[in-house]
Amino acid sequence: MRANDLGESLQSVQNRQLSAVYKFVREMPDLVMISFWQQLIVNIQAQKRRLDDEMRRLDVEEDAAWVRLGGRSKNERSTELVRSVGKRVRQS
Repeated sequence: MRANDLGESLQSVQNRQLSAVYKFVREMPDLVMISFWQQLIVNIQAQKRRLDDEMRRLDVEEDAAWVRLGGRSKNERSTELVRSVGKRVRQS
């Protein structure tokens, strides 16, 4: 191989390497944004799991309170409670 061909070949490899680096750098903002949104989704899902756990805990506490009040059925609970609170407010 001649020295000139070797120089051109080396230049070609360097150009491809530079192109690969430029492509990587150009795509970095996209990668950063994708990573940001993926992490946001992970955080939201974790928060939803915590809220679901809290709702289950509150349901158990509510059920225990209703048992102490006489064990009304779930369907009767909200309407009966609203009626009794409404009566107390009107009497005041």
